[in-house]
Amino acid sequence: MPYRHRRPQPLPSFGPRRVRCPQGSVRLVIDELFASEHRPVRAELQLLERFSALMAAQGWPAHVSRLAYDRIYAGERFGFAKRVGHGALPALARQLLEHWQASRQAQG
Repeated sequence: MPYRHRRPQPLPSFGPRRVRCPQGSVRLVIDELFASEHRPVRAELQLLERFSALMAAQGWPAHVSRLAYDRIYAGERFGFAKRVGHGALPALARQLLEHWQASRQAQG
């Protein structure tokens, strides 16, 4: 049997990370480039970051940029979290699924 090259597994997302800055130092704040109504998944980035952090806390990856711009990936992750998540994750997944469905209806 010939050797088949296996693809490397993607690294899990551990959600947003806190950065320590010295008191009184200059900080760069990056605003959203597009308002949520102009993205394929019409949800605020703070909700998507919270979702990613809750998923990471339970050991599952969820990449914020893909959640915001890839409707298929977002629907799969939200549905998975709703079915198997614990704590606050299923409720947040239901809320994000409502945003996902609304954006899907608005596009077609």
